[in-house]
Amino acid sequence: MNTNGLVPRALLTAAAVAVYRVLDTAHEIVSPLVSGPMAAQQLSDSNSTYIGTQVASRVFNGSGFGGYGAILLAVALIAIWYKPVANIFRTNEKV
Repeated sequence: MNTNGLVPRALLTAAAVAVYRVLDTAHEIVSPLVSGPMAAQQLSDSNSTYIGTQVASRVFNGSGFGGYGAILLAVALIAIWYKPVANIFRTNEKV
């Protein structure tokens, strides 16, 4: 089995997942702090506060980072592992 480059890729994978978890946790912490006051402003008479509230609540409702973050994590993992996986399918070697 050819292990050239697998250890750095494994470390990069662990780092990418760790960064994803840190950002996701930070988003979960900030979300109620932002969405709480915005929900109270929704009861205001102004149309602009309603629009601002809707935008902020959709960004900070728990799926804002989760969806985009998962896509970014998938792109990072594809970039890290594309070459060895492609080599498996091009040649019948084990990576």
